Amino acid sequence: MLTSSKVSKEWLSVVEDLRVGDVVFVLGASDTGKTTLIKFVINECIKKGKRIAFVDSDVGQTSIGLPTTISSSVFSSIEDLKSPKINSLFFIGSTSPHGNLLQMAVGVKKTTESVLRQRPDVVVIDTTGFVHGPAATELKYQKISLVQPSCVIAIQREAELEPLLRLLSNSFEGLRIIRLNPSPDVRARSFEERLANRERRFARYFSRSSILKIDLGNVSLRRGYFGGGLPISSSRLYEISKIFGADFLYGEEGKDEALFIVRSAGYIPALVSKVQGFIQKSSIRIVPLGDLEGVIVGLGNKGGFVLGLGIFSSMEGGTISILTPLKDVSRVKTITFGTLKLEPSGKEVGKLSY
Repeated sequence: MLTSSKVSKEWLSVVEDLRVGDVVFVLGASDTGKTTLIKFVINECIKKGKRIAFVDSDVGQTSIGLPTTISSSVFSSIEDLKSPKINSLFFIGSTSPHGNLLQMAVGVKKTTESVLRQRPDVVVIDTTGFVHGPAATELKYQKISLVQPSCVIAIQREAELEPLLRLLSNSFEGLRIIRLNPSPDVRARSFEERLANRERRFARYFSRSSILKIDLGNVSLRRGYFGGGLPISSSRLYEISKIFGADFLYGEEGKDEALFIVRSAGYIPALVSKVQGFIQKSSIRIVPLGDLEGVIVGLGNKGGFVLGLGIFSSMEGGTISILTPLKDVSRVKTITFGTLKLEPSGKEVGKLSY
């Protein structure tokens, strides 16, 4: 933790101005010191006897949770800071907001609601460094509209946040906006450093994992290729496999579309054409099993949060195989597919474009 001798008077005044019941949204581009400021605020609030909640939505450089997730924790003592207890985990499935704007907005809203039920004195929300351009402005605006914070802290080098801050001033009555300069002690981190940090976190998390099989009849698959129809029965898949000479492992059938996961399909477009004539759907998608291997997944419960993360391994015989540190998957009701691909060692090996 920082000591007050290293902190500007601006930062000290931020803590002095915080009120019980405040929900604080922290904005800033990458390498402006958002996390450093938040650590200081949390530390100082604890010293003043306040119970402070932290929502970590920086999915690329998480402080308390895992990359690809939004997490929360509540701190009552300095000891709590040494080993944060994760209260909730919301799965995004990527280390970037790009392509996940809806999920980011909903995730921040749900996670903040969850942590507010624990009645902290103050809630502080960290965000990604995605601040430039209309999409970034709209994402931050929608998150603030959903969460309704009482205070926004904007750390900016020049005036890069002013378009958003002007919009917020014109949109939300009574919203306090505090503008800060970056700390002179902030050091820019390279892409390689950020990647290494994520991979270390993944490596620790998956270090004691095993492959668990989950009955596909007990869960719903969602996002990516999945969720457009109801699962096709094993007997129907077997019939289709025999007809077309390919191993159809999983299928979904909707009103006008169908999805199939196949072990090995040769030339996919030719197989799609044949299946389309048989299934009579306007849209047929056939995905080789290998395309999904290594994709990160969120193992969700009925509350919309995840119990843990996993790495997709395989599908066969009405089951899905997931590498995960979870020991009990009986409470898993949804499996949400992300875009990031990982090796079991935690090494990032690419992204899947759906």
